[in-house]
Amino acid sequence: MEQAKKSNLQKRAINSGIWVIAGYGLQQILRLASNLVLTRLLFPEAFGLMAIIQTVLMGLVMMSDIGIQPSIVQNERGHEPAFLNTAWTLQIIQGFLIFMVVLISAPFFADFYHQPLLTTLLPVVGVGAIIAGFNSTKLASANRDLQMGKATLIELLTYIVSVVITIALAWMHKNVWHSPTHEAIWALVWGTLVGNLLKMFASHYCLPGVHNKIGWEKAAISAIFGFGSWIFVNSSLTFLAGEGSKLLVAKFLTVKMLAFYTLASTMSLIFWQAMLILAVRTLFPAYSEVIRNHPEQMGKLLTKARLIMIGSGGLAALFFTFFGDQFMWFIYDDRYQETGVMLRILGMGSLAAVVVGSYTGVLFAKGKVSSATILNAAQIVLQVLAILVGSHYYGEKGVIVSLAAIYWLVYPVHAYVMNQVGLWQAKIDLPFLAFSAIVTFFVFRNLHYFG
Repeated sequence: MEQAKKSNLQKRAINSGIWVIAGYGLQQILRLASNLVLTRLLFPEAFGLMAIIQTVLMGLVMMSDIGIQPSIVQNERGHEPAFLNTAWTLQIIQGFLIFMVVLISAPFFADFYHQPLLTTLLPVVGVGAIIAGFNSTKLASANRDLQMGKATLIELLTYIVSVVITIALAWMHKNVWHSPTHEAIWALVWGTLVGNLLKMFASHYCLPGVHNKIGWEKAAISAIFGFGSWIFVNSSLTFLAGEGSKLLVAKFLTVKMLAFYTLASTMSLIFWQAMLILAVRTLFPAYSEVIRNHPEQMGKLLTKARLIMIGSGGLAALFFTFFGDQFMWFIYDDRYQETGVMLRILGMGSLAAVVVGSYTGVLFAKGKVSSATILNAAQIVLQVLAILVGSHYYGEKGVIVSLAAIYWLVYPVHAYVMNQVGLWQAKIDLPFLAFSAIVTFFVFRNLHYFG
């Protein structure tokens, strides 16, 4: 009986992982193809503005995160209608609150970045938070049960529609765009909103599970907030340590340089993000189920998962470290050539990032959210200091290098915390990091980035 359960979990995890990776891979191919088209229809400044907008909205989402979806995955009652309806109600409230904050704060961001158009753009894009609030909890239930096939198809198909609409709008109006940002940006905005709307409807009508309605159960509220209290802090810090850095970076880079960095950063993370999505959508629920039923098997599962993630992500990072400039020169036109050297530098940083990120999901599954929060806090402090020092001594180029160096700087702290909770795997980490340090030293020395 126990062997059958183990086999069933393994089968569901593998099947779910295949769907997640295949869906993500196809989505990234489409994203690359659409970027190739859009970079020829739009000006770089449009992408820089959209990067600011998306970062602001993502920050508000993460900084208001009370762990609704992770609670559904992790909690023993995560399959019950009362729990799910309460979670859905909280999600709707969160969506409206995010929109109100966006509406109020839009003039501030417009003034802060000296981009008046943000006053209008941010509230319109912010409507997407309201739409997302109505997403069915069937999405989280599919994640909990490791049944990601239909959920992945929904994300893929809605993304395709969003891309088609964006390209169509950009093509229709390309001859009237005399300003590099004014009209062009709306193609990106409307395409995103339509995609959000389609995903919301599909989540209700194309997935099996509990049909949501407004609900409010005190026990469910207590369980969600009990688990989500640390999630709230951790998500806020995760944003500040990750995407939130763009808000600070945008202060030290021109909009054009921010667009270049965004394109290079997106490319450098394309394969590694697939591993992180796999960790969140497949390994986290798998870890949680193993810890609930067979905690003695956790170490073996973690080792297997990390070897796969480090191997896959490391190969991608090495490719960009050695061939990033040739790759970017091949796919983008002359206006975007500066992204090539950025991609090589960010690839060097990704060599350390794959080691740190391969632990993703295990702390949450073990209930060690406070430990994850400490790691994010340490990363933020080091990140801000690195950006300030890099900018002070080397200007915009120093900022790019500091962003690549973050995971190298934070790894010792990460190793210490993981060792404290009995999860540090030095025999995997140290050999790979030693090899990566040698590669980084010789490649960066010959890059002559600072002249």
